[in-house]
Amino acid sequence: MISFWKLLILLPLFLPSGIEACHAQFQKELRYLDLYLGIKPDNNGDIPVEEAVEFATYIESPDELNCDFETECLWRNAPTDNLLDTSDWWYFKKNDEKTFPVQIQPGNPKIPKGEHFIIAGNTTKTANGAVLSSAPVACQKGFANLTFSFWLYNNAQVEVVILRAMNRRRHLQVLMRPKMKCDFLGAANEECRVEIPPIKEPFRIGIRAFDLKDNTVGSLAIIDHIRYHGKICQQSPFPSSFSSLRIPPYDNSPLARMSDLSCERPLRSCRWGNAAKSQLSEWRVGRSIDRWVDMFEITANQSHPNSSFLFLAVDSFSPRPYSSLTSQVIPCSQRTTSLSLKYWMKTGTQAEICAVDEDGIALSCAYLEPNDSPGPITIDLDSYSQPFKFTVGIIAFDENSFGLLAISELRVAGLLCSEPAPPIVTTISPPIIQHIFGLQPGNGRYVPYDLSLNCDFTKDYCSQWVNYDGIVKYGVMPRDSDVFPVPKEIKGNVAVFMMQNATVSELRSRMVPCSINGRIDVEYMRSEDAQVRICALEQCVDGNQTNGIVSIGVSSTTPFYVTIEASSRDDAVVIISKVSTSGEFCPLKTAEQTVCDQLVCDFKDTFCSYETIVEKPGDVPVLKTGNGASVTLNGGGIRAVLVSPTFDLAYPSILTITLSQSTFGSRVLLCPDVTSDPTLCHELSGPRVLDSSDKQVMFPLDIGARSFSLVLLHDKSIEFGPATFNIKSMHLRTVNDEEMCF
Repeated sequence: MISFWKLLILLPLFLPSGIEACHAQFQKELRYLDLYLGIKPDNNGDIPVEEAVEFATYIESPDELNCDFETECLWRNAPTDNLLDTSDWWYFKKNDEKTFPVQIQPGNPKIPKGEHFIIAGNTTKTANGAVLSSAPVACQKGFANLTFSFWLYNNAQVEVVILRAMNRRRHLQVLMRPKMKCDFLGAANEECRVEIPPIKEPFRIGIRAFDLKDNTVGSLAIIDHIRYHGKICQQSPFPSSFSSLRIPPYDNSPLARMSDLSCERPLRSCRWGNAAKSQLSEWRVGRSIDRWVDMFEITANQSHPNSSFLFLAVDSFSPRPYSSLTSQVIPCSQRTTSLSLKYWMKTGTQAEICAVDEDGIALSCAYLEPNDSPGPITIDLDSYSQPFKFTVGIIAFDENSFGLLAISELRVAGLLCSEPAPPIVTTISPPIIQHIFGLQPGNGRYVPYDLSLNCDFTKDYCSQWVNYDGIVKYGVMPRDSDVFPVPKEIKGNVAVFMMQNATVSELRSRMVPCSINGRIDVEYMRSEDAQVRICALEQCVDGNQTNGIVSIGVSSTTPFYVTIEASSRDDAVVIISKVSTSGEFCPLKTAEQTVCDQLVCDFKDTFCSYETIVEKPGDVPVLKTGNGASVTLNGGGIRAVLVSPTFDLAYPSILTITLSQSTFGSRVLLCPDVTSDPTLCHELSGPRVLDSSDKQVMFPLDIGARSFSLVLLHDKSIEFGPATFNIKSMHLRTVNDEEMCF
């Protein structure tokens, strides 16, 4: 006959899996357990438990945790985490009236026939543990008592652990281990009695058997008759944190202005409320920051609200859907509505702000980014002609913990359709304009451009329109700024003349080859002290309104320029949003083609685009001849000048000049302009002239060059006689010495 000790070794062999489904060899061992201990597994060893949904909601009464294992209970095996829990409890019943041997203590050895209980045991060298976990408890007010019957064998131990209601990363989290003394040496028939201190957060009670080991004879623990007595919370304590109160109902009278939706004092005047009806997951008003650091799991020196605030706290047991904080309905808006707020989120919480229509369909949403906290952040919604409202809500959180979102300093700005619009601004402050437009330089004039005068500054810098003095910058039209209100029609990126004091500036087109019955329209806005006009072919048309369109008609078979000119008497601003054309315009030439047309010349009976200038006494004009641009300086004049047209280079280039000069002492200079002192000019040829044959001279033109003057100088005619100059040609080459113009 098998001994009792042998029986205990056999006991754990069938515990790790569904008992009735075990291999046939274990049926013999089960019969021995029945024969010598009078126990057998029931319900295939599975503990009868309530539906899973009952473990996902807080208990409403402590009695719900009382369990004799005769019916379904709110206790179940905790998920194995390989730390606290490495084994399971199994469901048994007493099958006869046999008395337990004295080696199993301290519970009543005479268990009535038919009574159920649970067992945990093992025969391993490594200690194992099994945790029986209760349904969640929202919180415990004051001290409570937990009692249960227990039996231990061969150094097995039992303890009570208070667990967080949610596991973290599949690990059981211990909140506390109450003081207790429940061991093998307890008095006969003694129950385990444990006093549990107050607990302010959701928890579960765990009854853990541990030190289940001994590969020789095994060890085991049995428990039954669980009782829990105390005063508990019936709902999560998180919503009542921060000394919170419910959001007061608001007067649903029509909004007089958009700013009525601002909610900086939630308990006094706040036209926001909860969208969901459940009070178990609603937004509330926090009045203190007690436990702020603990709740948000942050350091003490991080930010927090400075006055009352709105918050939503939910956990995995909170009823869904979670409430969203919802504004009063806005009938319609005539310009951009801006919602700004500060916010704080517990790690793992995801939240969003939405504008929705009356049916709850989202018009626009923005996620609250953890890295942007606390802000403030601003969310903009374009003007909307139908009713809408704002919502703020939690969309997800780490369900191993809880979700928490707090907001404060909630402000709404904009214009209801019923509000009067502010007047157009008449005065400006340049620093404010610089800031609110975000002004910056454009791409410059050295980039490829569209070969049309048409320009939409909202989409492009429009490099076919060039500003040379740096007064024109580019920025974004401010959205409904009270500092600088602008017409609704002008939106997006614009070109801005920002003028200080009395100023004149212009945007000039690239050269227009020709036009037949053309028309140019410019959309603009100007402040009070500014003037704007459009000019072409020696005609100008003023923009007389503060905003609108100014137009000019053009017809020409020869090249011309168009300018948009701005002027001011004092600090002023002119904004250009769009240039459009109608009628026939020849396509613009590229920058390379244009500068080639302007600077390349063979000078046979023509000056091309160059001019000869008589600027001061001693100057004589250059003459057109079949042999080039020619002049003789013989004492009656000492200087002759050829002036280039104004040009824009596409990239740095080499100017190549073919010329001849006849007399020692004569000089050929390249100067920035006609008035430059000779000492500031570059000597191209001379004064050491040994023959009068043709020669090539070269000069590098920097990309910023816009004009030059070729100065022919001879002030030594008395010593060396007259000097004759012939300019045969000017050409352009790249810096790699390749032909640039074809």
